[in-house]
Amino acid sequence: MSFKLPDFLSWSSLDTLRKKMGAPLTDNFVLAPVDSKISIVDQLNTGGVEIDLDEISVHEDGTLIYRGYRGLLHIRDVATIAGDIRMPRYHLAYCQTLEKMKRNSRFDRYVVAQTTSGEFKVNIIDRNVTSEHVRLNVCQNCLERIHWKGFSISGMSRMERQNRVEGFSLPEFFKEYPRDLIRAKPLYTSATAPLNDYPKNWAELSKTIRLKRGYQCESCRETFQPGDGRFLHVHHRNGLKNDNRDENLAALCIACHAKQPEHGHLKAHPDYKLYITSYKR
Repeated sequence: MSFKLPDFLSWSSLDTLRKKMGAPLTDNFVLAPVDSKISIVDQLNTGGVEIDLDEISVHEDGTLIYRGYRGLLHIRDVATIAGDIRMPRYHLAYCQTLEKMKRNSRFDRYVVAQTTSGEFKVNIIDRNVTSEHVRLNVCQNCLERIHWKGFSISGMSRMERQNRVEGFSLPEFFKEYPRDLIRAKPLYTSATAPLNDYPKNWAELSKTIRLKRGYQCESCRETFQPGDGRFLHVHHRNGLKNDNRDENLAALCIACHAKQPEHGHLKAHPDYKLYITSYKR
């Protein structure tokens, strides 16, 4: 016994449902194999994923989070202007550029990716659309937002900043800021963690760091005399007072130190008021 399947494309009931769903009428059906499903990680590592603003959150360290993973934002679709192409920067932190784009309702132009090569998919829109994987530069505001190796827009020359951008390494960034937050495990347990307090030789260590940094604030570049060391502090970038690696320590004037997360209490210190009124030029 044999029977003929109905023509679903002309089936009135199905067609009514199709119109309610806004689905196109087509006979070009393609069945995807079960194992062709692409995971979020694979999507982030390839062409990027279109996002809504609500899907992006900001980690306490300033980096960008998408569905439990640290991500990189970039503008994928770039239009040519009089034949000229201006490539966008990519973002790894919620910087002032992204804040401005959000205020101006332009945030939806971004897609999220997680490449380590520095190459991103970009659609170049002219008379036609050309898709390419191109190398983009990291946003300088982002590097300053996370204080990447002391990066400072106001405290560095243009050439020095450009050299830092060209030498920036995404593998190194993701080593410092793991991509998968779900798999990122604390280094210690409550039983094994060292006490988060200054070492006994902190006064000597702090003086050594300030001397090595030339008694200069790494943020505003104010220079101090050794006798004015009270106004130049040594800051732990990651908030761990027991982590005294050189790269975790920053020499900051008391005003710049007070701007760091959870350091607003310094503004009530007598040295802060004295510095602002008498010392700061």
